[in-house]
Amino acid sequence: PATPSAPVAGTITQPTCATATASFTIASFESTSTYTFTPAGPTVDGSGVVTLAAGATYTFTETNAAGCESAASSNVVVDAQPATPSAPTAGAITQPTCAVSTGSFTIASFDATSTYTFTPAGPTVDGSGVVTLAAGATYTFTETNAAGCESAASSNVVVDAQPATPSAP
Repeated sequence: PATPSAPVAGTITQPTCATATASFTIASFESTSTYTFTPAGPTVDGSGVVTLAAGATYTFTETNAAGCESAASSNVVVDAQPATPSAPTAGAITQPTCAVSTGSFTIASFDATSTYTFTPAGPTVDGSGVVTLAAGATYTFTETNAAGCESAASSNVVVDAQPATPSAP
């Protein structure tokens, strides 16, 4: 009986922020063959889709119906799952004054490679993590890191209304 050729992995779908596993389809999949992975653990469905754990390198062999085993595949490298940032936190809030109509705070654990999204929209973040906010509103914000993973929302950031300046006596 013929020995099968070394199996080939199709394009690998790497783990994402929301999905901790990777997958690929075995090229030239044979439903009558069995596939053995090193290290053990990946699963193969009836159409040749393989599901693998994140953060490991695998090889696999094919054993055909006649019992002949192929050489090992090339390495299948699965990236680690990207980390989702923790909910961001606001430092001490500087409230509006009679002379200054905005509030501000510095983002604790600011990451210049991340983006910050505010609800309601409008606040600006400078390059050092200082946020300027309109007076008289309550905000929350999220952090999206360089891997595209978005955090849970922050706690409420309450900015008082600007105090009224008294009229000239």
